[in-house]
Amino acid sequence: MKYLQIMIAGLLITSSLFAKELPENQSWNNIRFSPKLATDDPAYSLINIGNFGYWQKYDAYSAHTPSGNSGGIYPRGTAANIYLDGVLVGGYTGGNLLHVSGSIYTNGMVSGYIDDSGNLQQGGEVRLYRIRKGWETLTYDQVRLDAAEIYETTVSGVSDAQIQLVLDQYEADWNNWPVHLGAPFYDLDNDGMYEPADGETPGIADADQVIWYVVSDADVGTTSSLYGCTPIGIEVQYTLWGYNQPGAALGQIVFKNVRVINKGTEDLTDAYISLWSDPDVGDYTNDFVGVDTSLSLMFSYNGVADDDDYAAYGLPPAAVGYDFFAGPVVESPGDTAIFNLKKKPGYKNLGASSFGYFVAGGVYSDPGPYGDTEAAREYYNLMRGYAPTDDLENPTAWIDSSSGSNVETLFPLAGDPVAGTGDLDSNPADRRMLINSGPFTLAVGDTQDVVTAVIGGIGDSYLSSVTDVKNTDLVAQTLFDDLFQSVPSAPPAPVVEATPFEDQVLLDWSNLESVGATESSNISGYAFEGYNVYQLPSATATKDEAVRIGTFDLNNGVQTITGNVFVPEYGTTVNIPVQYGLDKGVKRQLLVSMDHLTGGPLYVGSEYYFAVTAYNYNEAPPLIEDKALETALTPIYVRLQPAAFGTRYSASAGEGLDITHTGPGQGEVSATVTNPAALTGDTYRVAFQDGASYVHVNGDTITGTLWSLSNVTQGTTPVTGFKQATSQTDADQPIVDGVQVVVSGPLPSTIIEIDEYASWPSTATLVDGTTDSHLAPSLSQTGAIWDNRAGDINLPSYARDYDRFDYWGFDDFIIDFGDSSLTWDYISEEVHMGDTDGDGDSTDLIYTPFAVYRVKQTGEVMRLFGGFWDTNGDGAWSVNVETDEAGELVYDWTGPTYGAESYEPIYCWQGYDAAGNEIEYDPANEAQYAAENALSTSAHVTWGDATGEFTYPWVTATLFCAYYGPGPDGVYGVGLEGDGGVFALPRAGNFDKYGVQLTESHYFKFQTAKGNTEADVFEFTTSAPKSDFAATDLEMINVFPNPYYAGNSQETNRFDHFVTFNHLPDDMSDVTIKIYTIDGVLVRKLESAANENQYLQWDLRNSSNLPVASGPYVAHVKAGNHGEKVLKLYIVQPNQVVQYY
Repeated sequence: MKYLQIMIAGLLITSSLFAKELPENQSWNNIRFSPKLATDDPAYSLINIGNFGYWQKYDAYSAHTPSGNSGGIYPRGTAANIYLDGVLVGGYTGGNLLHVSGSIYTNGMVSGYIDDSGNLQQGGEVRLYRIRKGWETLTYDQVRLDAAEIYETTVSGVSDAQIQLVLDQYEADWNNWPVHLGAPFYDLDNDGMYEPADGETPGIADADQVIWYVVSDADVGTTSSLYGCTPIGIEVQYTLWGYNQPGAALGQIVFKNVRVINKGTEDLTDAYISLWSDPDVGDYTNDFVGVDTSLSLMFSYNGVADDDDYAAYGLPPAAVGYDFFAGPVVESPGDTAIFNLKKKPGYKNLGASSFGYFVAGGVYSDPGPYGDTEAAREYYNLMRGYAPTDDLENPTAWIDSSSGSNVETLFPLAGDPVAGTGDLDSNPADRRMLINSGPFTLAVGDTQDVVTAVIGGIGDSYLSSVTDVKNTDLVAQTLFDDLFQSVPSAPPAPVVEATPFEDQVLLDWSNLESVGATESSNISGYAFEGYNVYQLPSATATKDEAVRIGTFDLNNGVQTITGNVFVPEYGTTVNIPVQYGLDKGVKRQLLVSMDHLTGGPLYVGSEYYFAVTAYNYNEAPPLIEDKALETALTPIYVRLQPAAFGTRYSASAGEGLDITHTGPGQGEVSATVTNPAALTGDTYRVAFQDGASYVHVNGDTITGTLWSLSNVTQGTTPVTGFKQATSQTDADQPIVDGVQVVVSGPLPSTIIEIDEYASWPSTATLVDGTTDSHLAPSLSQTGAIWDNRAGDINLPSYARDYDRFDYWGFDDFIIDFGDSSLTWDYISEEVHMGDTDGDGDSTDLIYTPFAVYRVKQTGEVMRLFGGFWDTNGDGAWSVNVETDEAGELVYDWTGPTYGAESYEPIYCWQGYDAAGNEIEYDPANEAQYAAENALSTSAHVTWGDATGEFTYPWVTATLFCAYYGPGPDGVYGVGLEGDGGVFALPRAGNFDKYGVQLTESHYFKFQTAKGNTEADVFEFTTSAPKSDFAATDLEMINVFPNPYYAGNSQETNRFDHFVTFNHLPDDMSDVTIKIYTIDGVLVRKLESAANENQYLQWDLRNSSNLPVASGPYVAHVKAGNHGEKVLKLYIVQPNQVVQYY
């Protein structure tokens, strides 16, 4: 294999051993293996935001690592599929002088640009730049794998200092983005000027990661060392970009824009541009290549079913492809080209004009010798679509003999390897391939943009990987055709903090700032939907290897999300579930109490890996088939440990804190410990502000009574203006200093109960002992005493419930049957009158047997203007009594009440004076009311209009329904009183099911839930961890595993063995551990001065660095000034066989 790659416990170890011989006449003299330049600027970097790791060097040496190995890694973190690739430009100047410039094994380009005077400018700001969207909020965990790849080390081996250098480089490159040299930026006002102060930022195509650098062929020595040609005078600007979607199609692609500018003195005619690659898919000796002319895609795949390099990762061989999305631009009236990712009318893009390949050591091998124009002629023939011979006048055509006859072709190997049809590669070997576009003329001063992509694919076999590449290429083409205007993207990744305990791990991603960025995101129609929590077997594990241990999604009816996914075993796309929502609501914290990989407990001292992702949803995506996009898995490393030496937690996770409350509200506040280690010992206060508003983390504007949390002890306000929850189970509430505070209050106009009182208002006593005395809303044992038209309460306004217009808020409503009042008709809004004494005068005042009141939340009581809908026109509040066919009187309960068996529906109004001040119904003014005979005059309110706040009835459609009494047989029924039925008006003689008498003096009170107000204050106090050294701390010092039996689950390779001493003092004490044989011989002394770590490893070697023998040992631990402890441990070394000596 091309390089030695060993995968042990998910960690990558790379050596620089090369088995592959360099091409004939190849020189390594211009290949630098240092990742840094002399100026300490990066010489190398890579696109690694998705599932592809793709290395670049500042001088266009591409897909090769700083250590000289294959630099196209796919899937990221596994085996390689590209050894080296590059771009070549060829053509003529002066009509007959051939030039071929570019980058292959020997580089014909140098870092630098050509200035207006034709001089090559190098160094200083001319370097490789790499930026990442959202670099300001990146955490160490989010760039740990990035840094490990940059420094070519393991995830566990990368240092915090190296991680910080990566973060610093992102910042420096962002702030010094070389727009003036040609680097792309978002020109928001299209004025061509880079104006960061106006919000313009570096980047291209809404990418998550971008690399930019500039090279030239202006150095004579470097250019001639390639193929003996003189410089053309071209400047080439490379822009590469990727997307943070490793689990989606976009994450398998690295896009590349190659901008070629002729800054020489002569036109380049009959020009071609070529994408060249030495694709080594795993083992370099067994590759095939091919081309799909319908996609302008060249590709490479394994020539056999199995590949050792990929098998080391438990994977089938992958495949890799290169696509020309937009070739050079040429004039073409009536057409439209793409240039600079914009449409250019009157031009067209050339497509792929040919494909070529050759085999190391084959009939057509690497063109050469280097430094000789013979190689330039061979490559120019390849560019034109011929075999690599040096005869330009009589080139050798490629032959397709798949049809049984020899046919010349510009696209050899254009068959379908999956179907096994057409012209196919044979005899696997070490291949090179190139795809070309031309001819065109690059005049002096002209610029050509070529947009390409490198695409990875992996299925369940070497052939299905080819299908995957082609499917992904279609996605890439779709986005390019849209000019990357609506690039779908996963939400911003959650920022996770992990807190380890002795046998649990707390994962917390509740930081309000990062939560807001994640949950308010709506990108190209993809809106945030939920979070997934995973446990990973290693730091480099893929999503397929991870175990999903929790999903917390919006309660919005979106649960299982399906998508059309390429399923390798079927060889086609299948609609399958891709996300598994539960509609249980969003949570932002999880306490993990078991090992979900093994099903067992979590062990102290053991290392674990977790990840929290966010995903979004688009029901009908317009560009791609993915309905849900999920952020990359960012491994979070955790080692379980109890509280630090001498530390005592004062609370446990899940413990509720005591709350004190003053004020009139019926809201609730709970404070639940989520992280005992973060408790401060401070006192906190929850207070409220009415009529406030803010933008919630999901982007919604919330208005109403908001709450704030202040730290009374510190004088700070960690939470300012937050919405109240609808219940105490709502997890959409903030976590502060290790405590989740949930503030809930009832919604306004929520009727929580209807009570019956024996008298009112002086001696209001709740009647108890029966269901009917304390009614559940709308329901009673005898059939709904109180009801409304829809048969329920608390319905939306269109259902016409008691409070159709949502006026009640937190006020109560009372109907008192111990009094009477004049009432107004709901329709005519006139006072109810009729002939009450039989004298034929229909203007007698009719008093209705109840009075109605509004009880404000402040306790103020106001008598309302009452009324009802006189459906039978008799002026009295009644049930319609009719004579049936048999001549008997019956009650017509239906009337206009939509089927409810009831008295006529009650309506009430809040009255106002002419100035809009609230007034009460006043019995002393009844004569005046009768004379005015108009609600609009007496109460200054009419339907839809009033001088005050409430322009419609304050009480609507309240029905006093059929109350069934028992008949002679004890059965409840409807009918005349003689038959046992009684109608509903409370009066002496009416009995309910339990025999308790209802009297006319009873009244009924509709009680609403009372919310929190500015007068309400809640307080709680936390208990901080205590520093308290005790003998129990010494007793907790231990070593694991014990016994050590030939291995340790935390070991990453077969050469390094160790045990770990744990719970050592981390308070800067000097820790010394002496290890003895059972007969007292000192084997090893471990020392840690000013120790800040609970752990110390022994590598099972003696003081001479030789492995110790198997057997029992004694460890004497001196824990600074805290005391000493003696441990016994037993070591069983693994068998070691010396194979070479």
